Amino acid sequence: MSSIPKRLQELLRDVGEDGESACWEVRSGTWAVKHKALEKVAMHLGISFDAPQPLSITPEFAAICVNGTLDGKSEWSVGEASPATSHNKYYCAMAEKRAKDRVILKLVGLHGDAYSEEEADDFKERSQNVSQAEADLAAARERGMQLLNHLNMIRTWWDHVIQMKHLIKVDDVVEANRYYCDIPNDDREGLWLAPSKGGVFTTEERAYFRTNESNAARKEIYADEQ
Repeated sequence: MSSIPKRLQELLRDVGEDGESACWEVRSGTWAVKHKALEKVAMHLGISFDAPQPLSITPEFAAICVNGTLDGKSEWSVGEASPATSHNKYYCAMAEKRAKDRVILKLVGLHGDAYSEEEADDFKERSQNVSQAEADLAAARERGMQLLNHLNMIRTWWDHVIQMKHLIKVDDVVEANRYYCDIPNDDREGLWLAPSKGGVFTTEERAYFRTNESNAARKEIYADEQ
């Protein structure tokens, strides 16, 4: 965890708050500050606000502009809220809070280094989307590697694959299992990819080697090899 900006620490201390009670790190070097802590800072410093100006208000979206002043310096910002960026359904109130918090952070020189908690849902949503995308990519990569290995095993054991399929079709349990046993365990595992994932053997062909007859045939084959 990186350090909270010194300016933020000082402001929080002045209003009886600290980093543990008022903020948390949303990503390395960037902090989210609770709305109530920022309101305390605004009151302590004497920040004044003009009446908020609605820019766009619909049942599913709100955008509000807020202007604030501190020691003769003015800053303005726009706050937005919608189902995509807020779990709170009071979109106008959320948009106003975000705009005010941004103005406070601008006026105290912390905009970009800190964000309000009212924007935390947006950070969380982005983080979840990135995490899910990374998980999906990893899963796709794993499926691709499995299929590539499967294709390599098919090339290596092509004659055995053809013979096994034929012997299953004519129901020659002993010979089918003899070819089965001839393939090393690791290579056989690579061949045994489910058909739903692109495997060369059908569900019925895979099941053929799990029957009692196949188990008995393999026991005899292994016994003969001793």
